[in-house]
Amino acid sequence: MRKFVPLFCGVLLLFTGLLAGYFLSVASGNAGDRDSISSGAGGDKADVGGKKDAGKTPRRARPAAPIRVELVRKNLISNARLFHGRLVEVQRSRISTEVSGLVRELPIEIGMKVKGGETLFAQIDTTWLSLIIEQTEAEILSLEHRLTHEKSELKRLNSAGVEAVFTESDRSQQRALVEQYIQDLEKAKIANREAKEKLHRATILAPYDGYVIRRETGVNELLSPGTPIAEIVMLGEVDARIMVSEDVIDRIKVGDEVPVIVDSLNIRVVGKVHRIVPYAPTGARIFPVLVRLSDKEGHLKVGMSITAEIVTSNPSEEIIVSKDAVLDRPDGAVVWVAVEENKKTDDDNNKSTFIAKPIPVKIKVTAITHCGVVPETDEGKKLLVSGAKAIIEGAERLTANQQIRIDQIDPKLLENLSSPNGQKIINPKTRFEN
Repeated sequence: MRKFVPLFCGVLLLFTGLLAGYFLSVASGNAGDRDSISSGAGGDKADVGGKKDAGKTPRRARPAAPIRVELVRKNLISNARLFHGRLVEVQRSRISTEVSGLVRELPIEIGMKVKGGETLFAQIDTTWLSLIIEQTEAEILSLEHRLTHEKSELKRLNSAGVEAVFTESDRSQQRALVEQYIQDLEKAKIANREAKEKLHRATILAPYDGYVIRRETGVNELLSPGTPIAEIVMLGEVDARIMVSEDVIDRIKVGDEVPVIVDSLNIRVVGKVHRIVPYAPTGARIFPVLVRLSDKEGHLKVGMSITAEIVTSNPSEEIIVSKDAVLDRPDGAVVWVAVEENKKTDDDNNKSTFIAKPIPVKIKVTAITHCGVVPETDEGKKLLVSGAKAIIEGAERLTANQQIRIDQIDPKLLENLSSPNGQKIINPKTRFEN
């Protein structure tokens, strides 16, 4: 009997707790009803007749989702791929001396721009060359006088009569002497011209427009012929060296125009294919292609990374949308468009409103920034036409027929912005260099 006493006490306590909870909930419910009735009686919009909706907060309408759009257009478009590379010099030269001597002047520095035929690279000492020129000129003058005398002697021997004591052997020796002086005079003149040419080449000028990338000697250094002085790179033109895969190389021809994006400058330039190297390493199977670019202003620098746009198919007329407008999912691609519900009138209170419509599409052509698509439904063929507004930002969170708000961004606000490294950001769509 004592064993069941604790069990009985536990059951009794549990039952008492349940009853207490019930009475407390009833009391709080009655107090809530009184509070609601009192609040309804004091409100301006309370239902005195005791309707079911009295005192309830009205449900808020879902706000329009902000999105950005780009107009759909119908035009020619081709498949294109991006290939990466770097800028390389068109011509690179190591400037050397052709004469020996001390370097008297060397007014160049690394990075300095030079003008072909005008900028002085180095001045070699010309003291000894000047002396050689004076010596050869004096020798030429002496030989000319002696040659004149010997020619007159030969003329006298030839004009002598039969009774003269001169023999034919004397005349032959005189003619040989005249010929010897003629040869000596010609050698002296050649030596003089050689010394003058060396004197001219002792002043070393830039061979073409460029900039110095290395200086290899200094003032008062003794140079011998062939000693390098400096190294320069041509200015005005630069080559974009891109590596093209074997499945695309056959579509490229010398003279084709190729758009090239200079990544660091964020600019787009158009050049022509200058040379295709028909050799590729066995493992890589990529071929070097050189695209010649004009660089009159000197913005392009050798070594900069570039990205080239190579067309890989013939153009075809398609419905063109931005790549940002295409949501590629496992079940297929979708393009969302902004459809106008009611048009804007003169009444300010009646503005245009838009709803979002998803359109399943098939991607037919893939370019760099845009795609050529084909709508897969009849409704899509009616909505996705030239002039339609394709949603390029904010489509990921939309639902069908949801009300949307088109946000406009002034393109001028994106200009003259500074990047984190302090360089000026230039919109590649607005700047072209040829």
